[in-house]
Amino acid sequence: MERLPWAAALLLLIPTLVLAQGETVAPSTYVEDSEEPVALGGEEYEADAAGAQAEAVEDTGSATGLSRRSADRVEEIVVSARKRAERLEDTPVSVTALSESTLREAGITRVDQIQELVPNMTFLQSFAGAAGVQIRLRGVGTSAPGPAFDPGVGFYVDGVFLSRAQGALIDVVDVQQIEVLRGPQGTLFGKNTVGGSVNLTTVKPGPDQEGFIMVRPGNLGAIDTRAMVNLPIGSGWLEDRLFTRLAFASAQNRGYNYNAFRDEYVSDRNSLSFLGSLRFLPIDDVTIDVSGTWSKDITQGRGGQCVNITEGGLTALVPGDYPAVCAETRPFESGANLDQLSNISNYGTWGTIRWAAGDLGPIEDIALKSLTSWRQQSIRTRTDLEGSRIAVVDVNQAGGSPTDGTPGSAQQIQQELQLNASTWDGRINLVSGLFTYWEKAEAGNTVFVHVTPTGTPTATNSAISTDNFTWALYGQGTADVTDWLSLTAGIRYTSDRKGVAQFNQDTFDPSLPGSGGSGEKTFQSWTPMGTIALLAPESWIDETPIDHLMTYFRYSRGFKGGGFNAAVQAASTVTPSPYDPETLDNFEVGFKTITFDRRVTMNVALFYGKYEDIQITAQRSLEDEEGNLTVQRLTLNAAKATTQGAEVEIQARPLPGLNLSGTLGYLDATYDNFPGALSDLNGQAIDRGGQGFNNAPSLQTFLSVQYSLPVSAGLDSSPWLEGWITPRLEWAYRDRYHVLGPEVSETVQPGYNLINARLSYDFLDDRAQVALWGKNLIDEGFIDDAFAVGAAFGSALRFYGLPRTYGAELSYRF
Repeated sequence: MERLPWAAALLLLIPTLVLAQGETVAPSTYVEDSEEPVALGGEEYEADAAGAQAEAVEDTGSATGLSRRSADRVEEIVVSARKRAERLEDTPVSVTALSESTLREAGITRVDQIQELVPNMTFLQSFAGAAGVQIRLRGVGTSAPGPAFDPGVGFYVDGVFLSRAQGALIDVVDVQQIEVLRGPQGTLFGKNTVGGSVNLTTVKPGPDQEGFIMVRPGNLGAIDTRAMVNLPIGSGWLEDRLFTRLAFASAQNRGYNYNAFRDEYVSDRNSLSFLGSLRFLPIDDVTIDVSGTWSKDITQGRGGQCVNITEGGLTALVPGDYPAVCAETRPFESGANLDQLSNISNYGTWGTIRWAAGDLGPIEDIALKSLTSWRQQSIRTRTDLEGSRIAVVDVNQAGGSPTDGTPGSAQQIQQELQLNASTWDGRINLVSGLFTYWEKAEAGNTVFVHVTPTGTPTATNSAISTDNFTWALYGQGTADVTDWLSLTAGIRYTSDRKGVAQFNQDTFDPSLPGSGGSGEKTFQSWTPMGTIALLAPESWIDETPIDHLMTYFRYSRGFKGGGFNAAVQAASTVTPSPYDPETLDNFEVGFKTITFDRRVTMNVALFYGKYEDIQITAQRSLEDEEGNLTVQRLTLNAAKATTQGAEVEIQARPLPGLNLSGTLGYLDATYDNFPGALSDLNGQAIDRGGQGFNNAPSLQTFLSVQYSLPVSAGLDSSPWLEGWITPRLEWAYRDRYHVLGPEVSETVQPGYNLINARLSYDFLDDRAQVALWGKNLIDEGFIDDAFAVGAAFGSALRFYGLPRTYGAELSYRF
């Protein structure tokens, strides 16, 4: 097992070794000539990935969403990582692009499932499920969900920034492409982020009448559905000017964690999603896109295994033998006494106006863009904090009773103006913008402590509200100094105003005086970036197997605004206190190459980051004069850390129909100095200097093998059955990591493997497909998150990822 990671590195070289034998295959039509210049400026210059990719598909005549079965050469992917349409291999950014066909073939139905395909990426859910998601890239993210914490990794849908972790775990509905950019982003995107960004682009309405339906049953009582219809409005003046598109998705399963005490399943799924889009072309050079979405996720939260980690301060007060009760639970069998829930509703609308304004003197291909959005969220949670059949501590935000708190709500308004242009005959390309963002959130967490020194339960409600406003100016320019040298520089100014108010009140006796306070503070920062990109001239590589080679050096600085320690997951008698912003200076060297007659692409990035004032959420216990305990979560600023590592991505098509794909991510994320940390074991002070980040495996690998072959023999009487059969096999490995601090050995996850498989058959001219699929076929049990109450009761909850799942899929395009 210890040698397995090195075997992963060797397996990733298989495509190169196979092709090195010199075998050649007659080439078929390539998606795009890698030497053909990309059109810049105007709508094409600022086009999103959907439009750019659609044009590429249209040029080749390939059906949207279906694999190019006979292509001998790797598919060129068009990305918009730099706010203009560029081939992935020409973009000097560490970016993974997942097209609609890739997502479908990999069986991706929810956005967190892409972490297997993206190097150095992790999603965390904890007990809140969809209401508490954390995304991390290269170990960088946020250590707690909630309205007071900015995400370390930005999540965008059609350019709209989703500020809160709540609701980021969305179903993949009518998605054109997902781009994952690693490293600090800010000079091109609305919100400044330290870890990177996830950009999800939906399919825009088009001129063709078409539709899609899919049903996907599976074990665990699962059934997923998808439906889409694209309807152009062909009447009078609106003909060829107005197009509409509607999409629907649902996902259900009974859950994979059995609560023996309550005789019910948890860790379930029950979601509905709608997406409606409209595209209007009132005049030439103006495009108006309007979209609206509604989604609801209603579950019973996640079930966790209670494990004893130390002797807690109040364990002796718990009726019965608490350590023995805690030990009764198993990896997929929980014992919470509470009727848990995790419900979240999202709805909103956004609109984009693009105007290709043309030329103005020496400024060419001017494109103006306005993006406006509004989004609302409603969140209800009820959580058994220690997960045992004994009533000990509950944290509630569900409403309906005095001890259930009040539901949370949040709304966000975003306005972004962007200007793209070029000059010097297209050799200089410019992007600049103004970003404004306002959000307001409210919640009422009630902490119900059943076990106290006095024997009388306590319940304290913390009414929390936040009022934040962010504005920023950014700009970035790229100059093609020569045919082989390109220089990029960018700068961003950010102003983050954070406001918070909290009031704590005894739920059982409202006549008692409450406590709390408010605070407001503005955090400001200038964050630059710069890139040097070198494109190897043809004369250098003409006699080699290399068809295209681009190398780059990139520096970027990320900034995440500070906040207040008011929005915690427990009551507090402490006046809200601010914590500082965090910054990351990232240095990156990479190269992107196409080799062996365009049959292999390989992207490599080496990165080194200096991370300062990291916002780390820790837990401590507070006792009042009567000895009653309050568990409080605080955000601390760690002193310094270093992140370094490497990422490799390979795509190869050595034979017609054979597609090999592999990634490797190596990560070393270590605190240089963090003397004021709080231990997850007992809440005492600890120095984490020299320790690695939580949830940061040193090695992640992925390898997929997919082979499509035609089926036509013996089908003369039924030509509609002629098609393609495609088996696909995936292997993913994640090295050892600790979910909580390394001192909590019970939450250290050893390295593990995941094996996935899919067998599909496409017929009816690629319009219909039937498939069989399976994930985690070896039924590997692994911890993907944990929560400790060690300081109070000496225990922790371990949450496990999905066990073996399998099923079928039937879809039809019309």
